[in-house]
Amino acid sequence: MSFKRNFYKDVVTLGGYNYSSQVINFLTTAILSRLLLPSEYGIVALIMVFTGFIMIFTDAGLSFDVVRSDYKYTYHKSISNLAFLMGVSLFLLMCLLAYPIALFYDNMELVLPTIVLSSLFIIRTINIVPYALLTKSLSFNYIGQVQFTANLVSIFFMISFAYFNFSYWSLILPQIIISVYIYFFYSRKTNFPFRLYPHKYTVAGFRKAKSIMGNLSGFNVINYWVSSADNLLIGKMYGEAALGIYNRAFRLLTLSTSLISGLFGKVLYPSLKKLQSEGGNVQNEYFNVLGIISLLNYPAAFLLIIFPENFVRILWGSNWIDVAAFLPYFGLLILIKTLTNTTGHIYILFHKEKVLMYVGIVNSIITITAIVIGSMYSVITIARFITLSTLAVTTPITLIYGFAKTFGFKISDIIKFWVPKLLFSLTILYSVWADYYFVSVIAIISYLIHLIFFQWKDLIKVSGFLKEKAIQMKIKLIKKAVLFNK
Repeated sequence: MSFKRNFYKDVVTLGGYNYSSQVINFLTTAILSRLLLPSEYGIVALIMVFTGFIMIFTDAGLSFDVVRSDYKYTYHKSISNLAFLMGVSLFLLMCLLAYPIALFYDNMELVLPTIVLSSLFIIRTINIVPYALLTKSLSFNYIGQVQFTANLVSIFFMISFAYFNFSYWSLILPQIIISVYIYFFYSRKTNFPFRLYPHKYTVAGFRKAKSIMGNLSGFNVINYWVSSADNLLIGKMYGEAALGIYNRAFRLLTLSTSLISGLFGKVLYPSLKKLQSEGGNVQNEYFNVLGIISLLNYPAAFLLIIFPENFVRILWGSNWIDVAAFLPYFGLLILIKTLTNTTGHIYILFHKEKVLMYVGIVNSIITITAIVIGSMYSVITIARFITLSTLAVTTPITLIYGFAKTFGFKISDIIKFWVPKLLFSLTILYSVWADYYFVSVIAIISYLIHLIFFQWKDLIKVSGFLKEKAIQMKIKLIKKAVLFNK
């Protein structure tokens, strides 16, 4: 079976489970919002500001290293030991910070839930190796099944706890329960239960993985605070109302990138690693995947760029109409961010995570500078400057130092794929900024023509794969129905 067939089969499989979970989660919020108070959600949100930051250190690239390396069971034991040590260290750190966090918010009620929620650091770190082994073997159907059922288990406990007046614990305890649930099934499937091994295993694992740990942790820290800089400045300079409007628009960008590039990224790295090990053409297949992503991200971007006010009125009502001004800019970012967010996996694939960190530092400085300058004028200027810096500066830097110098991709292929997309995007940005609606319509339609012209062959292939997958699923359902009737 070809790379494309395997890859899109895995994307469809995992995507089906992920998107089903998203729909169920959305419906669940309607129930929980009637059982829990906003203040109870707020307790957890306050804690997650800090635990969310510490959480980025729980993996620190260890799962990527297991997938990338050709070492076997002994190395997996050493990484398991190292991950557990990190989990315990992070847990103890948060226990020490629990009181200062509560003091910072002037709410001593935060101490115990902070400590309890921090136990996730330990549970999730002992799950790193089993999960990495499953992704390395491309067992995405099993991963999807476990994550989907875990989501149902979580929903059951959240609603049950909320119904019996467990307050904010209804949002905390299910996270711990499903982490244990997922570990049980992953470790059983991989036959890799957690055990403590001699200290020498931890030392050996650290020596092998310290490079990827340091570089990816640094990159993740930078990304975390860059993504928070605009919120910090808007909240400080323009108040909570302006921040609420901005956040409502920005969530559409984060949702799109997580649903598209997040899903593709989970399958992309282990798939390309397997292709690389077999001597396949990583560049061609990666560009083909980017081409399909550029088609998938188009509908959301088109909607936000061309019909922002209609979208806001239908979805949130007239009270939120101020959100519409931001949507075209974040729609443009969807076109580019869903593509560039996958490049981190390619840096790791080529053992160039240090370059990833350096490029991340440079791009972060540029983005923060754009945010600071924009904040001196208005909130909408922040969105404009972020979009402009992404299209005109940070993306070209990624192409030059990533695609060309680090990955060694052909300059002609980079120009053919990226230059039209950037030129169309800059044209749309100018038309939106200058309020030339007709130019925006012409440019976005021309962008679609470009996508179809260059990607129609891959689109036909993917359509064939999807039809084949649908037929296979239909046959399975028919067989199950026949067996049930018997």
